[in-house]
Amino acid sequence: MVIKKRSAWAAALTVAVSATALATAAVPAQAATDIKIGVTPINSTGSVQYALDSGIFKKNGLNVTDISTFPAPPPSIAALASGAVQIVYSPTIPVINARENGGVDIVVVAPADGYGRADLAKAKKDAAFAAKIDDTGVCISPSSGINRWRDLVGKTVSVPARGAQAEVTIASAVKKDGGDPSKINWVTLGFPEVNSSVQSGKINAGFTVEPFTTNCTAGGLKNLGAPGIQFFDTEQAIGVWVTTAQFARENPRALRSFQKAMYQTHTFARASKANMRKVLQASTKITGVPLSQALAANPPYYPLYVVRQDVARPATKMLELGFLKKPADVAGVLLRQYRP
Repeated sequence: MVIKKRSAWAAALTVAVSATALATAAVPAQAATDIKIGVTPINSTGSVQYALDSGIFKKNGLNVTDISTFPAPPPSIAALASGAVQIVYSPTIPVINARENGGVDIVVVAPADGYGRADLAKAKKDAAFAAKIDDTGVCISPSSGINRWRDLVGKTVSVPARGAQAEVTIASAVKKDGGDPSKINWVTLGFPEVNSSVQSGKINAGFTVEPFTTNCTAGGLKNLGAPGIQFFDTEQAIGVWVTTAQFARENPRALRSFQKAMYQTHTFARASKANMRKVLQASTKITGVPLSQALAANPPYYPLYVVRQDVARPATKMLELGFLKKPADVAGVLLRQYRP
């Protein structure tokens, strides 16, 4: 089976594609359900590619007909809302933003990536360790004069999308360090362009996610720090797989199969370094980077399920930072998780 890989940002924003009719009751007991998945080109989304390549999706009754690559979660959520795809990757922050500020009725299906609880606790006390487990970073030039978070005030800082995880976590770090994040000149830029834009002086700093975080320092630049670790405290599932509430109502069996497939994939990846290597190798089909670059990066942490605080805690902090105008209504956002 050939799975078409394409950039779908422009298409998602300009063309509304009708969702495939997948009413579970109408599907024969042994028939696979067709779904289209939207991903962001980062290492952790290689889990769906591995589930496809290894037959885990097929074994669980799912037929993945398309994997579309988007430069950031907001355009992938736009594609989800239009029906172009049925499941997409997004950190919890853009999910909350889309629901509360964008009026998009989406729900969390399964975990995609995150942090281990013990690792989070250690990272709060050890900056070097934090840099090893956080897949996010802020790329700067060693000669920029930027040495701490508040030094970003007055500078041009790139994020893949406004109001999403990058801006929220960096703003949080700057505010904690005594700076005013509203005085940062925020611009949008895709991950692959960050390092060259810092090198050329087009931007002063740029948000990155693996494999581009490690690529920053490997190219002679500097990572200011790990904005994700300083923002999240008890949350383990940071990136999640989401769908529309309507698709969830109409296709509960398909989503249960997706949850089971991701649980099996995450369990496999966590079992050994050899297994993680196989999942990272699959990720290169999405990121387009060499395997050596994927392996040099901080490995993803794959949670087994999402709990309420994984969504509620970021929502509370977004309210405190001014990214939400009122407390988020997180009731009903989280589907019942698969637990064998």
